[in-house]
Amino acid sequence: MAAGNEPQKDCPHHVTTQSTQPVKFSPTDRTQSPPDITLPDELWMTVLDSPCTFPGDVYLEVMLNMIKNPNVTSSHLFRADIFYDSADHEDENHGHDQPNGVLKHIKAEYRPMNYDLLGYKRTRTMVRQLIPRNPQLDRPLLQTCHLFQRLEEDDETHVVLYIPHVQREEEMPFYHPTVSKLAFAHRWRHNPTSTSENPTPNGTHGQGQLAGYQKRVHLDRIIPQKRYQDTYTRLKAKYGRRLAEQWVEVTDPGKHVFEDLGIAAFLVELWRDMYAMPEDRRGEGGGDEKLAFPGFVDIGCGNGILTYILLSEGYRGWGFDARERKTWSIFPPGIQEQLQQRLLVPEIFQSLSQSIEQRKEEEEEEEEEDSTWHNGIFKYMPGAFIISNHADELTAWTPLLAYLNNAAFIAIPCCSHDLAGSRFRAPPSTKAAKARSATTIITTTYPPERLPQQQQRQQSPTISNPNTDTGTKGNGEPTKKHHVPETGSLKRTPEQKKMSSAYSTLCSYVGSLAEEVGFAVEREVLRIPTMALTMLTGVRRKTSKNVKVVGGEWIARAEKLGRKPGSGH
Repeated sequence: MAAGNEPQKDCPHHVTTQSTQPVKFSPTDRTQSPPDITLPDELWMTVLDSPCTFPGDVYLEVMLNMIKNPNVTSSHLFRADIFYDSADHEDENHGHDQPNGVLKHIKAEYRPMNYDLLGYKRTRTMVRQLIPRNPQLDRPLLQTCHLFQRLEEDDETHVVLYIPHVQREEEMPFYHPTVSKLAFAHRWRHNPTSTSENPTPNGTHGQGQLAGYQKRVHLDRIIPQKRYQDTYTRLKAKYGRRLAEQWVEVTDPGKHVFEDLGIAAFLVELWRDMYAMPEDRRGEGGGDEKLAFPGFVDIGCGNGILTYILLSEGYRGWGFDARERKTWSIFPPGIQEQLQQRLLVPEIFQSLSQSIEQRKEEEEEEEEEDSTWHNGIFKYMPGAFIISNHADELTAWTPLLAYLNNAAFIAIPCCSHDLAGSRFRAPPSTKAAKARSATTIITTTYPPERLPQQQQRQQSPTISNPNTDTGTKGNGEPTKKHHVPETGSLKRTPEQKKMSSAYSTLCSYVGSLAEEVGFAVEREVLRIPTMALTMLTGVRRKTSKNVKVVGGEWIARAEKLGRKPGSGH
């Protein structure tokens, strides 16, 4: 429904029969029909209605989620900041034209705009600010959200009313319709034999909630959404356009630039909680009582954008990769000096590849800064925060390097490699799998085991003729011999559906390595514009023992063991 004595207002309205079966969202145009809300001083217009199959409590749950998370239905919005919620205070029974209690302490522009709907009881009032995704194009918008309810014999009606805090039509941002009020209504008739009107803003959300939808991906576990998105917006405005315009690689800048901006925003906020800010950013938060920032090392830094952003923000550090990238040339000379072409070869591998004489000679010489190989011990920046962003062969080594350097780390896995740098599929980290791996001797068989869909193809026995493509069924009838590649089917079998994805097993594998060396691993799914990325963080330790302490204890135990008399076995 919609109405207005200023700009026009609109609101969907739906008609349905009571049913538990899902109904396809197919709204009907109601702009030419009489409005469902008629008030003497306002012109309302009903825009849409459509059937729905869920009661009022489901509707309210969906609407409250949309009030708090408008980005669910609008790609132009980041989020909503809630400034006032009557459910948290005692002011819901007072008129908003004469504020009482907490409303007295709220700035006038953030107070809710009063409104009463004839025949309805106001049950809740909220004031939110819509935050646009691109503040350079659109400005934020304050909005009052009223929830109304009307109960009759067999009817239950709910209305959610939005009132934008604007005085003129030209003040309305692009992402909001040019109306003075916007309403969504839902009518539920409890008598199942009769027809009822169930207005709802989005039938698919309500049907999903009714079917028991549970959110699988939980965001903002480590860094609050507001802090992350505000920092991302600032970094995007500062670096995004220039980096995209100067892009010299053949890959898509829209993916790489804004993905790294999102990772940089997360790191900036994470480090704000962990360390004292760099000198040129002290005014934004942090404090001298925190530990000094130890610097960072971006292992496998690739195009160097993440390193460039962090250095430009005042964080001390450097990055290296096995191959120099064209993008490095677009950065200022001071940044280019901190991007190096190096191979990280762990110390244990280097000792195996060189003779004892060569190792002695290298130990006597001071390590050169431009050495091709790096052993993974960052002695010139002790405790440096290790960044592993799509580091591929170094991903599994990331928590081990952090442990050896007594440092914290983040790892964003991508391609799956084992500790030898070989491509592999990490085993599933389940209790049953761990039990099997502890009791099973793994042998290599040739030909290798078949995939689940191949096993399924072999379930019906055939007698094949080596000279033809036909065989004989068990009843003697000839049949075509099907090879799995010839079927062309990409449909996942039930066995495949039960298997964990290669990416999830990789994340579990890296996480288990980190836990084995004492890190308390936390996971965060980043709000990256191009794709959802899982970030593993190791900033806290379950044990304070570093490699030196563990090594000292090991040597002490070994020496004690050597002093004991022989036991005869």
